[in-house]
Amino acid sequence: MDQRKSSVECYERGLVLKRIGMCHEAIENFKKAALNPEYAGRAHVHIALCLKADGNQEEAVVAFRKAFASPSLSSEERRHILYHIGQTLESLGRYAESLEAYGKLRNEDPEFRDVTQKIKRLCDGGRRTLSESETSWQSWMDEARTLTPTVLALLEQTGQWLGRQAETLKGHRWFEKGNSASPDRGGQDPYSIAMAKRRNQSAGRDRMVNTRRHARVPVRLRSQFSADGRTVGGEGELRDLSPWGCRMTSTVAVPIGADLKCRIFPKGAGSPFVIDGATVRWISREEFGLAFTKMHPGVQQQIEQLCSAQAA
Repeated sequence: MDQRKSSVECYERGLVLKRIGMCHEAIENFKKAALNPEYAGRAHVHIALCLKADGNQEEAVVAFRKAFASPSLSSEERRHILYHIGQTLESLGRYAESLEAYGKLRNEDPEFRDVTQKIKRLCDGGRRTLSESETSWQSWMDEARTLTPTVLALLEQTGQWLGRQAETLKGHRWFEKGNSASPDRGGQDPYSIAMAKRRNQSAGRDRMVNTRRHARVPVRLRSQFSADGRTVGGEGELRDLSPWGCRMTSTVAVPIGADLKCRIFPKGAGSPFVIDGATVRWISREEFGLAFTKMHPGVQQQIEQLCSAQAA
Protein backbone atom coordinates (compact mmCIF):
# COMPACT_ATOMS: atom_id res chain seq x y z
CA MET A 1 0.00 0.00 0.00
CA ASP A 2 2.82 2.39 0.90
CA GLN A 3 4.63 1.59 -2.35
CA ARG A 4 1.50 2.32 -4.39
CA LYS A 5 0.94 5.58 -2.52
CA SER A 6 4.53 6.58 -3.17
CA SER A 7 4.14 5.77 -6.88
CA VAL A 8 0.97 7.85 -7.09
CA GLU A 9 2.67 10.80 -5.41
CA CYS A 10 5.71 10.59 -7.70
CA TYR A 11 3.51 10.30 -10.79
CA GLU A 12 1.33 13.27 -9.86
CA ARG A 13 4.37 15.33 -8.84
CA GLY A 14 5.91 14.51 -12.20
CA LEU A 15 2.79 15.75 -14.00
CA VAL A 16 2.93 19.05 -12.14
CA LEU A 17 6.63 19.52 -12.87
CA LYS A 18 6.07 18.63 -16.52
CA ARG A 19 3.33 21.25 -16.83
CA ILE A 20 5.57 24.03 -15.59
CA GLY A 21 8.42 23.04 -17.86
CA MET A 22 10.73 21.41 -15.30
CA CYS A 23 11.30 18.36 -17.46
CA HIS A 24 14.45 17.06 -15.77
CA GLU A 25 12.82 17.01 -12.34
CA ALA A 26 9.65 15.54 -13.83
CA ILE A 27 11.61 12.68 -15.40
CA GLU A 28 13.16 11.77 -12.05
CA ASN A 29 9.71 11.49 -10.48
CA PHE A 30 8.30 9.51 -13.40
CA LYS A 31 11.21 7.06 -13.12
CA LYS A 32 10.32 6.43 -9.49
CA ALA A 33 6.66 5.97 -10.40
CA ALA A 34 7.65 3.52 -13.15
CA LEU A 35 9.00 1.11 -10.52
CA ASN A 36 5.36 0.26 -9.88
CA PRO A 37 4.11 -1.89 -12.81
CA GLU A 38 0.70 -0.25 -12.53
CA TYR A 39 2.19 3.15 -13.44
CA ALA A 40 5.12 2.01 -15.58
CA GLY A 41 3.42 2.46 -18.95
CA ARG A 42 2.06 5.96 -18.39
CA ALA A 43 5.21 7.07 -16.58
CA HIS A 44 7.44 6.03 -19.49
CA VAL A 45 5.14 7.86 -21.91
CA HIS A 46 5.58 11.10 -19.98
CA ILE A 47 9.31 10.49 -19.72
CA ALA A 48 9.41 10.22 -23.51
CA LEU A 49 7.38 13.41 -23.96
CA CYS A 50 9.70 15.28 -21.59
CA LEU A 51 12.74 14.01 -23.49
CA LYS A 52 11.19 15.12 -26.78
CA ALA A 53 10.48 18.54 -25.32
CA ASP A 54 14.16 18.83 -24.39
CA GLY A 55 15.25 17.70 -27.86
CA ASN A 56 16.47 14.24 -26.81
CA GLN A 57 14.73 12.35 -29.60
CA GLU A 58 16.89 9.20 -29.42
CA GLU A 59 16.24 8.74 -25.71
CA ALA A 60 12.56 9.50 -26.28
CA VAL A 61 12.31 6.54 -28.67
CA VAL A 62 13.73 4.24 -25.98
CA ALA A 63 11.23 5.54 -23.43
CA PHE A 64 8.30 5.17 -25.84
CA ARG A 65 9.31 1.57 -26.51
CA LYS A 66 9.46 0.84 -22.79
CA ALA A 67 5.96 2.26 -22.47
CA PHE A 68 4.75 0.16 -25.41
CA ALA A 69 6.11 -2.99 -23.75
CA SER A 70 4.16 -2.29 -20.57
CA PRO A 71 1.10 -4.54 -20.09
CA SER A 72 -0.68 -1.88 -18.03
CA LEU A 73 -1.74 0.19 -21.05
CA SER A 74 -4.90 -0.20 -23.09
CA SER A 75 -4.95 -1.01 -26.81
CA GLU A 76 -5.89 2.60 -27.61
CA GLU A 77 -2.96 3.94 -25.59
CA ARG A 78 -0.60 1.50 -27.30
CA ARG A 79 -1.75 2.74 -30.71
CA HIS A 80 -0.98 6.33 -29.72
CA ILE A 81 2.47 5.24 -28.54
CA LEU A 82 3.17 3.49 -31.85
CA TYR A 83 2.25 6.70 -33.66
CA HIS A 84 4.63 8.70 -31.46
CA ILE A 85 7.39 6.15 -32.06
CA GLY A 86 6.89 6.42 -35.81
CA GLN A 87 6.87 10.23 -35.71
CA THR A 88 10.01 10.43 -33.60
CA LEU A 89 11.92 7.92 -35.72
CA GLU A 90 10.85 9.77 -38.86
CA SER A 91 12.18 13.05 -37.44
CA LEU A 92 15.50 11.29 -36.79
CA GLY A 93 15.71 10.05 -40.38
CA ARG A 94 15.36 6.41 -39.31
CA TYR A 95 12.78 5.76 -41.99
CA ALA A 96 12.91 1.94 -42.05
CA GLU A 97 12.16 1.75 -38.33
CA SER A 98 9.53 4.44 -38.71
CA LEU A 99 7.82 2.41 -41.44
CA GLU A 100 7.88 -0.63 -39.19
CA ALA A 101 6.11 1.28 -36.39
CA TYR A 102 3.55 2.79 -38.75
CA GLY A 103 3.00 -0.64 -40.30
CA LYS A 104 2.20 -2.23 -36.94
CA LEU A 105 -0.19 0.61 -36.21
CA ARG A 106 -1.96 0.25 -39.55
CA ASN A 107 -2.36 -3.48 -38.98
CA GLU A 108 -4.14 -2.73 -35.71
CA ASP A 109 -6.13 0.28 -36.92
CA PRO A 110 -5.97 1.20 -40.64
CA GLU A 111 -8.02 4.37 -39.99
CA PHE A 112 -5.77 5.76 -37.26
CA ARG A 113 -5.12 9.43 -38.01
CA ASP A 114 -2.96 9.82 -41.14
CA VAL A 115 -0.91 6.64 -40.74
CA THR A 116 -1.76 5.36 -44.24
CA GLN A 117 -0.64 8.64 -45.83
CA LYS A 118 2.57 8.60 -43.79
CA ILE A 119 3.39 5.08 -44.96
CA LYS A 120 2.71 6.02 -48.57
CA ARG A 121 4.89 9.12 -48.34
CA LEU A 122 7.77 7.20 -46.81
CA CYS A 123 7.47 4.42 -49.37
CA ASP A 124 7.56 7.03 -52.15
CA GLY A 125 10.74 8.45 -50.70
CA GLY A 126 9.15 11.87 -50.28
CA ARG A 127 8.58 12.17 -54.04
CA ARG A 128 5.21 13.05 -55.52
CA THR A 129 3.69 13.40 -58.97
CA LEU A 130 1.99 16.52 -60.27
CA SER A 131 -1.68 16.71 -59.44
CA GLU A 132 -4.29 17.18 -62.15
CA SER A 133 -4.64 20.89 -61.36
CA GLU A 134 -0.86 21.38 -61.48
CA THR A 135 -0.69 19.58 -64.82
CA SER A 136 -3.43 21.82 -66.22
CA TRP A 137 -1.62 24.92 -64.98
CA GLN A 138 1.62 23.75 -66.62
CA SER A 139 -0.18 23.18 -69.93
CA TRP A 140 -1.74 26.65 -69.73
CA MET A 141 1.67 28.23 -69.13
CA ASP A 142 3.17 26.38 -72.11
CA GLU A 143 0.34 27.60 -74.32
CA ALA A 144 0.64 31.17 -73.00
CA ARG A 145 4.29 31.32 -74.04
CA THR A 146 3.27 30.82 -77.69
CA LEU A 147 0.86 33.76 -77.44
CA THR A 148 3.43 36.23 -76.13
CA PRO A 149 3.92 38.23 -79.40
CA THR A 150 0.16 38.65 -79.82
CA VAL A 151 -0.29 39.66 -76.20
CA LEU A 152 2.50 42.23 -76.45
CA ALA A 153 0.95 43.77 -79.56
CA LEU A 154 -2.43 43.97 -77.84
CA LEU A 155 -0.89 45.63 -74.78
CA GLU A 156 0.88 48.15 -76.97
CA GLN A 157 -2.38 49.09 -78.70
CA THR A 158 -4.15 49.36 -75.33
CA GLY A 159 -1.42 51.63 -74.00
CA GLN A 160 -1.73 53.94 -76.98
CA TRP A 161 -5.50 54.16 -76.49
CA LEU A 162 -5.09 54.94 -72.77
CA GLY A 163 -2.61 57.67 -73.63
CA ARG A 164 -5.12 59.36 -75.91
CA GLN A 165 -7.86 59.10 -73.27
CA ALA A 166 -5.55 60.63 -70.65
CA GLU A 167 -4.90 63.65 -72.86
CA THR A 168 -8.65 64.12 -73.28
CA LEU A 169 -9.34 63.84 -69.54
CA LYS A 170 -6.72 66.45 -68.66
CA GLY A 171 -8.96 69.13 -70.09
CA HIS A 172 -12.09 67.92 -68.34
CA ARG A 173 -13.64 70.33 -65.86
CA TRP A 174 -13.53 67.71 -63.08
CA PHE A 175 -9.78 68.20 -62.91
CA GLU A 176 -9.89 71.98 -62.85
CA LYS A 177 -9.02 73.45 -59.46
CA GLY A 178 -11.81 75.31 -57.74
CA ASN A 179 -14.38 74.18 -60.27
CA SER A 180 -17.84 73.20 -59.07
CA ALA A 181 -18.67 70.02 -60.95
CA SER A 182 -22.01 69.38 -59.33
CA PRO A 183 -24.12 71.94 -57.45
CA ASP A 184 -26.00 69.31 -55.46
CA ARG A 185 -22.73 68.10 -53.90
CA GLY A 186 -21.76 71.39 -52.33
CA GLY A 187 -19.36 72.43 -55.10
CA GLN A 188 -17.05 69.46 -54.58
CA ASP A 189 -15.56 67.70 -57.55
CA PRO A 190 -15.99 63.90 -57.82
CA TYR A 191 -12.35 63.26 -56.90
CA SER A 192 -12.71 65.15 -53.59
CA ILE A 193 -15.97 63.37 -52.84
CA ALA A 194 -14.40 59.97 -53.50
CA MET A 195 -11.39 60.75 -51.30
CA ALA A 196 -13.62 61.97 -48.47
CA LYS A 197 -15.66 58.79 -48.70
CA ARG A 198 -12.50 56.71 -48.59
CA ARG A 199 -11.27 58.55 -45.50
CA ASN A 200 -14.61 57.95 -43.78
CA GLN A 201 -14.45 54.24 -44.59
CA SER A 202 -10.90 54.04 -43.25
CA ALA A 203 -11.91 55.82 -40.05
CA GLY A 204 -14.81 53.41 -39.67
CA ARG A 205 -12.47 50.43 -39.93
CA ASP A 206 -10.15 51.98 -37.36
CA ARG A 207 -13.07 52.44 -34.97
CA MET A 208 -14.04 48.78 -35.42
CA VAL A 209 -10.51 47.64 -34.62
CA ASN A 210 -10.31 49.89 -31.57
CA THR A 211 -13.57 48.52 -30.17
CA ARG A 212 -12.11 45.02 -29.98
CA ARG A 213 -10.86 44.37 -26.51
CA HIS A 214 -7.98 42.13 -27.51
CA ALA A 215 -7.10 41.90 -31.18
CA ARG A 216 -5.00 38.92 -32.14
CA VAL A 217 -1.55 39.73 -33.43
CA PRO A 218 0.41 37.66 -35.95
CA VAL A 219 3.33 35.77 -34.40
CA ARG A 220 5.44 32.69 -35.17
CA LEU A 221 6.40 31.03 -31.90
CA ARG A 222 7.28 27.46 -30.99
CA SER A 223 4.78 25.80 -28.72
CA GLN A 224 4.16 22.47 -27.01
CA PHE A 225 0.87 21.00 -25.88
CA SER A 226 -0.42 17.90 -24.16
CA ALA A 227 -3.61 16.47 -22.72
CA ASP A 228 -3.47 15.60 -19.04
CA GLY A 229 -3.45 11.87 -18.38
CA ARG A 230 -3.26 10.95 -22.08
CA THR A 231 -0.56 10.21 -24.58
CA VAL A 232 -1.84 12.92 -26.93
CA GLY A 233 0.68 15.70 -27.21
CA GLY A 234 3.16 17.30 -29.50
CA GLU A 235 4.68 20.46 -30.83
CA GLY A 236 3.30 23.17 -33.04
CA GLU A 237 3.81 26.70 -34.26
CA LEU A 238 1.70 29.39 -32.68
CA ARG A 239 0.53 31.86 -35.33
CA ASP A 240 -2.08 34.31 -33.98
CA LEU A 241 -2.02 35.30 -30.32
CA SER A 242 -4.11 37.29 -27.86
CA PRO A 243 -4.32 37.18 -24.06
CA TRP A 244 -7.39 34.96 -24.44
CA GLY A 245 -6.49 32.53 -27.19
CA CYS A 246 -4.39 31.60 -30.19
CA ARG A 247 -4.22 29.73 -33.47
CA MET A 248 -1.89 26.74 -33.58
CA THR A 249 -0.50 24.80 -36.54
CA SER A 250 0.60 21.21 -35.93
CA THR A 251 0.60 17.81 -37.60
CA VAL A 252 -0.78 16.30 -34.39
CA ALA A 253 -4.56 15.89 -34.54
CA VAL A 254 -6.61 17.07 -31.55
CA PRO A 255 -10.39 16.83 -31.05
CA ILE A 256 -12.72 19.78 -30.54
CA GLY A 257 -13.37 20.34 -26.85
CA ALA A 258 -10.08 18.83 -25.71
CA ASP A 259 -8.48 20.50 -22.70
CA LEU A 260 -4.78 21.02 -23.25
CA LYS A 261 -1.79 22.31 -21.35
CA CYS A 262 0.41 24.59 -23.44
CA ARG A 263 3.87 26.05 -23.29
CA ILE A 264 4.73 29.02 -25.49
CA PHE A 265 8.37 29.80 -26.16
CA PRO A 266 8.75 33.54 -26.83
CA LYS A 267 11.88 34.58 -28.68
CA GLY A 268 14.61 35.81 -26.39
CA ALA A 269 12.84 34.74 -23.17
CA GLY A 270 14.46 32.32 -20.77
CA SER A 271 11.34 30.49 -19.64
CA PRO A 272 8.22 29.50 -21.59
CA PHE A 273 4.76 30.90 -20.92
CA VAL A 274 2.78 28.08 -19.31
CA ILE A 275 -0.95 27.95 -20.07
CA ASP A 276 -2.54 25.60 -17.53
CA GLY A 277 -5.82 25.28 -19.42
CA ALA A 278 -6.64 25.76 -23.11
CA THR A 279 -9.75 24.39 -24.82
CA VAL A 280 -9.81 23.43 -28.49
CA ARG A 281 -12.59 25.55 -30.06
CA TRP A 282 -12.18 24.63 -33.73
CA ILE A 283 -10.05 22.41 -35.90
CA SER A 284 -8.94 22.52 -39.51
CA ARG A 285 -6.32 20.78 -41.59
CA GLU A 286 -3.14 20.80 -39.48
CA GLU A 287 -4.31 23.72 -37.36
CA PHE A 288 -6.70 24.44 -34.52
CA GLY A 289 -7.90 27.30 -32.34
CA LEU A 290 -7.42 27.48 -28.58
CA ALA A 291 -9.25 29.49 -25.95
CA PHE A 292 -7.19 30.06 -22.81
CA THR A 293 -9.27 29.04 -19.80
CA LYS A 294 -6.73 28.82 -17.00
CA MET A 295 -3.43 30.60 -16.49
CA HIS A 296 -1.49 32.47 -13.86
CA PRO A 297 -2.18 36.24 -13.84
CA GLY A 298 1.52 36.89 -14.33
CA VAL A 299 1.54 34.77 -17.49
CA GLN A 300 -1.49 36.63 -18.84
CA GLN A 301 0.30 39.92 -18.22
CA GLN A 302 3.36 38.64 -20.08
CA ILE A 303 1.21 37.63 -23.05
CA GLU A 304 -0.48 41.05 -23.06
CA GLN A 305 2.94 42.71 -23.12
CA LEU A 306 4.07 40.44 -25.94
CA CYS A 307 0.94 41.23 -27.96
CA SER A 308 1.41 44.96 -27.40
CA ALA A 309 5.03 44.75 -28.52
CA GLN A 310 4.09 42.81 -31.66
CA ALA A 311 1.27 45.21 -32.52
CA ALA A 312 3.47 48.29 -32.10
